[in-house]
Amino acid sequence: MKFFADNLKFLRKKAGLSQEQLGERIALNRGNIASYEKGTAEPRLENVLKIVKLFNIELSDLLEKDLSNSAAIQEELEKMGLPNEAEPIPAEEATAHLKAELIDNRARLERFMSQSDDMQKILEGFRQFHKFKMSKSSDISRDVKNIADDYENLLEVMDALLLSHKELIKFLDESK
Repeated sequence: MKFFADNLKFLRKKAGLSQEQLGERIALNRGNIASYEKGTAEPRLENVLKIVKLFNIELSDLLEKDLSNSAAIQEELEKMGLPNEAEPIPAEEATAHLKAELIDNRARLERFMSQSDDMQKILEGFRQFHKFKMSKSSDISRDVKNIADDYENLLEVMDALLLSHKELIKFLDESK
C-alpha cells in the first residue's frame, strides 16, 4: 500500500469531494478518510474495494502507482471521466495506443484458446493411456485399483477445470 494514502487524497480532490462526502459514498465517516489519507490507519479490504469501485480504478494502480505523477494520471483520469489539467495525449497517439492494446489483448485471448485446446488434447492422451494400461492389467491389487480410481477422479476434476477455463475464455471473447 505504498501509494494508497496519497492516491486516495489525490483521487478525492480530483473528483471534487470532501472527506465527508467521500465517506458518505462508501459508508465511512470523515475521520476514517482522514486517517487513510494521513497514513495513520489502513482500511479493511472491503473498504479498499469500495474505493476502487467508486473511482473506477484498478486495485494495483491505487496501491502501487503514484497517480499524482502527471505521466501516470492521464489514463486513470480518463477512465474515471474526470477533467485533467495535464497535457492531453495527441489523438493519433491515443488511437495508436488503443489499437495496439486491442491487438495485444486479442492475441492473448487467442493464445489462451490455443493453450486450452492443447490442454484438452493432453488430458485426452492421459485418459487413453490410463485406459490402455488398465485394460492390460488383468490382476491388480486393491491398492493399485484405489490409485487407478483416484487417477480417474483426478481426470474428472481436470475435465471440469478445463471446461470452466474454456467458458471463461468464451465469456472474455464475447465481452470484447
